[in-house]
Order: sequence, then C-alpha cells, then structure tokens
Amino acid sequence: MGFSTFFSNQAKRPSGFFGRFVMSAIFDIGNAFLNDMAIEALSIKSRDHILDMGCGNGTFVKKVAAHITDGCIEGVDFSRTMISQARRRNKKYIDRGVVKITEGDFNTIGYPDNYFDKVYTVNTIYFWMNPEETAAKIAAIIKPGGVFVAAFEDIRQLEQRNLSPDVFRLYTADEVATLLVGSGFINSKVISKTKGDRVFHCVVAVK
Repeated sequence: MGFSTFFSNQAKRPSGFFGRFVMSAIFDIGNAFLNDMAIEALSIKSRDHILDMGCGNGTFVKKVAAHITDGCIEGVDFSRTMISQARRRNKKYIDRGVVKITEGDFNTIGYPDNYFDKVYTVNTIYFWMNPEETAAKIAAIIKPGGVFVAAFEDIRQLEQRNLSPDVFRLYTADEVATLLVGSGFINSKVISKTKGDRVFHCVVAVK
C-alpha cells in the first residue's frame, strides 16, 4: 500500500498510533476554520438536539456542547480510535447528559425519523459510499424546518493533494447543494469563505 492510500484511509477511518496521534492533530488544525464556519451556520439554540455525523476526536462536539443547556448533542463515528478520544474529551458533558457518543456506521444506525433539530458533518462527505442514500437518511431524521450543514474544502485544492481516488470522492459546492435538494431537503445555499489562498464551503440545507 502506498502512502497516498494509507493516508487517505486514515483520513476516512483513523486507527492505531498514526490515527490516534497524527490524524487527531491534523483534524484539530485542519478542521478548525471549517468548524467555526459550521458553528455560525448552525445558529445553535440552547434546546437543540444535534447530531455530529463523523464526530472524530470530539473536539467540535465539545465546542457545540458549550452552547447547549437543555438540549443534547450526539456524535457518531465508526473509528474506535476516534470514539475513545471523543468520549475522553467530552467526559464532563457526557456525565451531565448533554453529550452522547456512539461508535458505529451512521448508515446502519436506526435513528428515528424527525429526531434531530440539526445535523452537521465536517470533511466527511468525501467518504459517503452511497451519497444519495446517505443524504436521504439525513433528511429523514431531521425534523421539518430543521437544518443540515455540510462543511468541506474546495475541490480545486483537494485535487492538488495526493489523495487516493478509491477513498476520496470529491465534489464542487454546487454538486453538494444539488445532491441535498434532490434527497429530501426543500432548499440549500452555499456559504464560502477564504483563509489565505484556501477556500472552504458550508452547504446549508433546510428540510
């Protein structure tokens, strides 16, 4: 296995020493700007019931939990390495019942329909095996009037990196917006920001 494939697989599902230390640090640094964009786009209310889809090491879960007093944020990830870190980082919120962390594949977990006020995901859309099916499930579990936020990097800068095409499926922002509207959301909009010479997007879809 070449390093491109190894790194791409670690980005999708971190594991072992490399996942625990290297990928976790990369996520914290690399996702920070997108996390801030997503926080703003979510317009979190204190009573919201929110899902972090692909919660990684729980850094963003902890940030969202600070805004919630009477609601709950759930995180799900299929990396055991990331789940252990997420639970450790959010222990005080878990003990208070504000945070719940679940190990598993989002697509196979039986969330009830109309269950969450808001769902978000940061830098995971590249890994959706069946994007239409996943988007439709997200729409189903969000309450009417609820919001889904997908945050990700611009396709042009991702294409310049040595990422495995067998692992990463890259999208333009307009392609993501169209995917969501075709999967059960009534509308979507693209919010784009730059940091230096890099471009980042949040697609905000309303059910």
